[in-house]
Amino acid sequence: MVTRFQQIVELHNRAALSGDAEALRPIPSLLASWGLQPRADDGTLLWTNLSVPSSVSDAVTIGLRYVKRDGSLTEDIFELTSENPDAVTPYYRGKYQTVRPEYVGTHKFQGATPRSFTSTNTCCLYM
Repeated sequence: MVTRFQQIVELHNRAALSGDAEALRPIPSLLASWGLQPRADDGTLLWTNLSVPSSVSDAVTIGLRYVKRDGSLTEDIFELTSENPDAVTPYYRGKYQTVRPEYVGTHKFQGATPRSFTSTNTCCLYM
């Protein structure tokens, strides 16, 4: 059986190798099918980020970037690891930066604009 971690890594690899960020489109639906519902009460989904943290080699990070009703941006982050491949760990309110310091400031960063590929380890799809 394919694990959740493997499914997300496959989507990342498909997007990165093909140069087509559309491969990320199933991510919000996958999260919902795993019982992780996207926010509906205070924001609209703008884009999906998928990245590999630089501090570890066995993890993948999903970021769902929202615009809140007040116009500010925020991001819900989910991490999957090869160590526990069917677990999806959610991080809200900037908590991820305490686990992965390379993400400091990304949760509420207001100057962000979506680009399909922002680095060798990050893919982004505007929803």
